[in-house]
Amino acid sequence: MLNRLGLPYGAFDFVVTPEDEWVFLEVNPSGQYGFIEVATGLSITAAIADYLEGKE
Repeated sequence: MLNRLGLPYGAFDFVVTPEDEWVFLEVNPSGQYGFIEVATGLSITAAIADYLEGKE
């Protein structure tokens, strides 16, 4: 989806129904992700910086 929209990054929003079905709501081109870094220990900010510097 990001390629089709021409976005290098996007924060996807979903809800999970009571029937355990995932429903896509939207993709934000500059969404929040800091809480994910804290919860998972992943270096998302560093990965984005590397991408922007061409270090993919």
